[in-house]
Amino acid sequence: MQTKKTYCSICSAFCGFEADVEDNRIVAFRPDKSHPLSQGFSCSKGRQFPHLLDDDNRLLKTAKRVDGVLNPIAPAQALDEIANKLTAIRDEHGPDSIAIFSGNGVQFKGATVPMFRAFLEGLGSHNMFSTMTIDQPAKIIAVGRHGIWAGGSHSFDSADVAVLMGNNVVVSSLNQLSGPPGWRPGSIKEAKKRGLKLIVIDPRFTETAQLADLYLPIKPGEDAVLLAGMIKRIIDKGLHDADFCNKYVDDFEVFVKTLQAYDMDYVAQRTGIDAALIDQAVDVFAGQKRGCVSSGTGPDMGPHPNLAEHLICCINTICGRHNREGDQVSTSLLTPNMPPIEAVVPWDFLPPLINRQANTRRSRVADAGQVYQEMPSSTLADEITTAGKGQIKALIVIGGNPVMSLPDREKITQALGGLNLLVSIDVRNTDTTDLADYVLPASYGLERPEMTSYADFIFDKPFHQFAEKVVDAPEDATEEWIYLAELAKRIGFEIPLAGGSIGADYDQQDFVGLMQKIYPVDATKIPITDIASNDGGKVYEEFASVAVVPAFEGMEDKLRLMPEGVAEEFAHLLASAKTIAEGDDRQHLLICRRNKYVYNSMCHELPHSVKDNPAYMHPDDIEALGAKAGDAIVLRSEYGAINAIVSADAGLRRGVVSASHNFGSKTNGQDSDSFASISELLSMDHTNDKYARMPIMTAVPIQVSIA
Repeated sequence: MQTKKTYCSICSAFCGFEADVEDNRIVAFRPDKSHPLSQGFSCSKGRQFPHLLDDDNRLLKTAKRVDGVLNPIAPAQALDEIANKLTAIRDEHGPDSIAIFSGNGVQFKGATVPMFRAFLEGLGSHNMFSTMTIDQPAKIIAVGRHGIWAGGSHSFDSADVAVLMGNNVVVSSLNQLSGPPGWRPGSIKEAKKRGLKLIVIDPRFTETAQLADLYLPIKPGEDAVLLAGMIKRIIDKGLHDADFCNKYVDDFEVFVKTLQAYDMDYVAQRTGIDAALIDQAVDVFAGQKRGCVSSGTGPDMGPHPNLAEHLICCINTICGRHNREGDQVSTSLLTPNMPPIEAVVPWDFLPPLINRQANTRRSRVADAGQVYQEMPSSTLADEITTAGKGQIKALIVIGGNPVMSLPDREKITQALGGLNLLVSIDVRNTDTTDLADYVLPASYGLERPEMTSYADFIFDKPFHQFAEKVVDAPEDATEEWIYLAELAKRIGFEIPLAGGSIGADYDQQDFVGLMQKIYPVDATKIPITDIASNDGGKVYEEFASVAVVPAFEGMEDKLRLMPEGVAEEFAHLLASAKTIAEGDDRQHLLICRRNKYVYNSMCHELPHSVKDNPAYMHPDDIEALGAKAGDAIVLRSEYGAINAIVSADAGLRRGVVSASHNFGSKTNGQDSDSFASISELLSMDHTNDKYARMPIMTAVPIQVSIA
């Protein structure tokens, strides 16, 4: 038996593990107590990871659909046929007729995301779609409008105060910049012992809220109102960092004038939070020297996502929560060896992924455009079904399940059925693979070499881990990037990467060489070869405490409080009407919630996964409805109706219904009333976002009745 160091790649926490391997099987899988970051922590999904490798739902054979049935086919033959079809579609309809949709199944894979972006570039198509634009595009939009501080924001480890808005990190294990690390949620308790003040803003008294010094039970969808009121109060009390604002901020006076409508009485009425509690939160946050507001998906999936995230940037900025000259900070490793700087990153130098000037493509079917150099996924169905130049005819789905993850399952299902070619690359059978013309089985993270490159900017230490494969992949399963390289070879183009193209003579076994092409040695602080040489990962201490240096000559750009679009969003926020009718016990707001046993549409097959997905309500709301926990109820929105089983949650605000997304799949037997299928209550056209056309997926008005 051999013991191997590795990590879990289900989410971006990348918790470290040790695997005992015998005869190409994992016989034991335990958290790595010596791991520099996770230190022995793991969630239940990570501990069960090996079960996914041989689950009954696992895809093992390459398959082609013939007369509606998927039949095994030789991998080389499948790739030949797919390449021929893609070539014919490109020749007849142009390269933009071919698109890629990627999901969380590959989001955290070291090579896959850079490769499919480069694959489309080499092909000549801009039609990249992913789950990012139905999750948190507002964070990208906000940074692109507000700007980036070259010295970095205050870290959680250095914070005196932390505000978490719609971010249940104890359950989700996802990390946000300046928030508690998802790979070690116990750090919240550790930080509180050293004096950290924790403020949690959420419509539900979550597992994270239970650790808070102050809990603000906000009315769903009013995040931007609360932030505007808090910022106004901070400025009115003179608690902002006036020196920082004078030196590094644009539009301060216009911003202050715009906030005048958000006095405490108005904000308390809109948010449902007592004015004295809001004022207390203002004093606690602004009265400390270090600490930031950070968020999860809560504000981003609501009705005013871009303004809410912009105001999170603004509250951190006006309080000066950015590192200054002499501060010691941790720096990323896969970026050029530049020191942190007390300055705004020059607007012209913003990376293309977040630079608004490098995201100019517009949807041909909707008033929406590129974000993160991706097209908005809410337009995908219409881009497929709307005839004309640029109509998508072929779609490659990589590690994603758009049938389950996009709102309005019926619409996206019909659209996918109308494609000339649908190819699905995945590790398991899903509602999307059930529609595919070709299915290419992929390998899991433990069956291939991997690297934690995704987390370069979110790790709280200069750390990376390279992990050799723990076991061999079964039968036809292989890495997604290899399929793309094989298709490019057959179609006849090279895949352009920063360190050199992937051509016909590439080496499938040279993962380190591939990563060197993605992150060439002259563009990183640490060579990929060095990272790959450290079993179990390494913290590069020389970059763990780097002093912020003064601004270089000519660095005079400023952070923007009122960039393009914000005034319009403020006007819409004021004009937005209350949607809950007074005294109507049947009308509620539907919000999303994290479930610690699954990761969106993944991990439902685990032995210790969830057994249902109820609709949670406050016990008093259940009683007012004339129902009891366990009863069948009907949830009805403007867009559809579903049956669900009601369950009690005393931690919810009254008037709120809470359930998790990504349930209701037919392929795993969850298409029953016990698994509320929330997407059927939503619409891809229901949005206030003119940038990413982000669907409103929380704070959705619904009617509740007994079934």
